[in-house]
Amino acid sequence: MIPQQEGPDPKRIFIAMALVAFLLLAFEIIYSLFLRGTPQEQEQVTEPQPTAQQVGTEEEEKALPSPMLGTRREKLKPKDSQTFDFGDFSLTVASQGGRIVRFIDKQFGFDLINEAEKTLAIYPLEVYTGDPQLDYELNFSTYSIEREGNKVTMTLKKEDIFLRKELEFKDFYFIFKVESNLKKPLYVLIGSHPFEKAFYTHEGPVLKINGEVIRIDIDEVEGKRVFRGNIAFAGEESRYFFKGFKGDIKRVVVDRVSYKKPGEEGESFVTFTYVEYRQPMTFYMGAKYYSRLREIGLADILDWGMLKIIVKPLFIFMYWVFEHTGSWIVSIVILTFILRVFFFPLNYKSTVSMMKLQKVAPKLEKIRKKYKDDPVKMQEEMMKLYSEVGFNPMSGCLPILIQIPVFFALYKVLIITVDLKLSGMLWIPSLADKDPFYILPIIMGLTMILQQKITPSPDPKQNLIMYISAVAFTFLFANFPSGLVLYWTVNNILNIGQNYLIKNVILKEGKA
Repeated sequence: MIPQQEGPDPKRIFIAMALVAFLLLAFEIIYSLFLRGTPQEQEQVTEPQPTAQQVGTEEEEKALPSPMLGTRREKLKPKDSQTFDFGDFSLTVASQGGRIVRFIDKQFGFDLINEAEKTLAIYPLEVYTGDPQLDYELNFSTYSIEREGNKVTMTLKKEDIFLRKELEFKDFYFIFKVESNLKKPLYVLIGSHPFEKAFYTHEGPVLKINGEVIRIDIDEVEGKRVFRGNIAFAGEESRYFFKGFKGDIKRVVVDRVSYKKPGEEGESFVTFTYVEYRQPMTFYMGAKYYSRLREIGLADILDWGMLKIIVKPLFIFMYWVFEHTGSWIVSIVILTFILRVFFFPLNYKSTVSMMKLQKVAPKLEKIRKKYKDDPVKMQEEMMKLYSEVGFNPMSGCLPILIQIPVFFALYKVLIITVDLKLSGMLWIPSLADKDPFYILPIIMGLTMILQQKITPSPDPKQNLIMYISAVAFTFLFANFPSGLVLYWTVNNILNIGQNYLIKNVILKEGKA
């Protein structure tokens, strides 16, 4: 704790602000505040429980899709599957229902069809009308599957039923079309969210409606939720992957269902998202590459969080550097250098103030001893001394205050950028994951200690606290994404260089 009678000290302010910063970070991780849409946004465009009054007429309610769980569905596993390769993707389509039962993003070796979908036998591209008997025929009858060039068609012809689904591959996405003789609204199933390590990011339904991106927490869904309005896209997301539709979407239905994980007791919950089909739509399944999403108008799938005003420009700048250099390491280093240049005036004032404090350290010690029994008088005398030498206690606080939102913004950038997953550095296989050998966090801790050595506090106890803080930060950063640890390490090194430049070049030349 900082004794009240000793007055504000920049180093102690640093500790306090750093502690606040990481408490806020922990708060974000626990509650994922940066990832959720506000309740007000959701209330404007959704009906939480689709009863007859909320959905509309009784006929409208009956027309909503139902996954038919608890019937024969779970036992009817896909049959006669065919696998097709398209660029970076491999998809497997089952003739039973004409559904996608496997979808591999080859760059990551990742299957976007999750365990819940496989357990419940609910798969993307199922078609629903709200009529249980008709829906059963549409999703469990045998389709003929054909491929011609970049097109895969799945056709059902049965008595008075005709339905054809078509997927046409375009570089890294598909155009999805449906033809039928059915005179009912058709809902196409997107499926559930891909299963992967979340790292405190959103998992579940995401859609853009009336210009606002809404992210829906699975735990907040009870039964069906219906979304109406000007819907630009809808789908299911995880940290790095997305599957969904973009186009002229009239209505989206989100339904939460329970399932039992294989080998585990108790129930888990997932959501399934349905889109009312109107005309050909863009269908995307795969990693959230910004370059791809930007090209097809899905860039808003990336979660900028509450600090969007900082996160988005920061991300776009870093991505621009990455696209021109091919290296995320260079992008992080360049960003850090620019930020240090930008903060140089503040750092200069902080360093000068700290040197003034060191100059009057003996006088401060005398004041502490003389008025040790009178804290109020001690505070008055210390502030008077600060004023005489031109020392501003807040000068050491301001650089830290300004860097806190930048730190949070960069943290957000690094955990949502899928490109980092495939970018490594020397012994680190992925900048999106922690250093497996904890070498980089140790280097970061050593730079913090060196930083303290160069700009020590007049108070030995304060120096000890700073050294302990460096060790604590090393453990704290040990499990952070390596890209973030790299940023903080480079920032420390540049800060050491700045302090040396100020103390040994600029100020010495000024005295001369």
